[in-house]
Amino acid sequence: MKKYICILRIELCRIKEYVLNFIGQIMYLPLKLLILYLIWKFVYASTNTIKNYTFEDIITYYFLLNILETAIMPVGITAYQVFTDINTGKLNMYLTKPICYPLYQFCTKIGYFFWGIISGFIFLYLSKIIVEIKLTVSIANFALAFLNVFLGLVIMYCLFFIVGELTFWVKNIMTLRDNLWNVIKLLSGQILPIAFFPKIIGDLSGWLPFQYIYYVPISIFQGRYAGMQALKHLRFQAIWVGILLVIMTVLWVVGVRKYESQGG
Repeated sequence: MKKYICILRIELCRIKEYVLNFIGQIMYLPLKLLILYLIWKFVYASTNTIKNYTFEDIITYYFLLNILETAIMPVGITAYQVFTDINTGKLNMYLTKPICYPLYQFCTKIGYFFWGIISGFIFLYLSKIIVEIKLTVSIANFALAFLNVFLGLVIMYCLFFIVGELTFWVKNIMTLRDNLWNVIKLLSGQILPIAFFPKIIGDLSGWLPFQYIYYVPISIFQGRYAGMQALKHLRFQAIWVGILLVIMTVLWVVGVRKYESQGG
């Protein structure tokens, strides 16, 4: 376990090297949120609520969404990294070391996650001075929501790692990766809250893991899911984490046995 903690520390140091780029990403948030604010201001000009969301609710939703995107989206590069390591033979270097490659890749993403969460919520707190942001969660719900966010990170990591693993059998997985991005955008609540979609999409989303990446954690932060309802979502989320980890592990074990280095 110590070696993985060291990997995490190294990645945190690397983030510091690119701190200017990170600050640039954070500075981009106000502009993006200003555009969303103006769009939804126009949409709500003639109504008070849409699908049980007030104007303050929807603005808070997108503030939280952008914070979680900053923390979680870097995981999306996992598929490309696994694809590249397999095709170039760089995977040899990891297989000859006493580390678990999937766990190593996950540890390299944790640093970005915590940087994104911490800086994001500092930004959210400062934004409350200018924009009315509606958060009504209790400390218990906040802790539960943060656990949901972390499990959402694990789900997204597993999905992209699984796509990357398919390189053992398929020469190019980039189209599949791009399609996964589009499905996540649609069914995770990244474009619109899932409550805004037709019932058939909402029902479909309820059986899939994607809503647990953004929509469910944000809904818990906003107090829409609380108590037993929040715990129910946490249970289903944990089940999906378990399923995806099993699939990821099986594909990795079988794929490594099939692996033949083409480079390195």
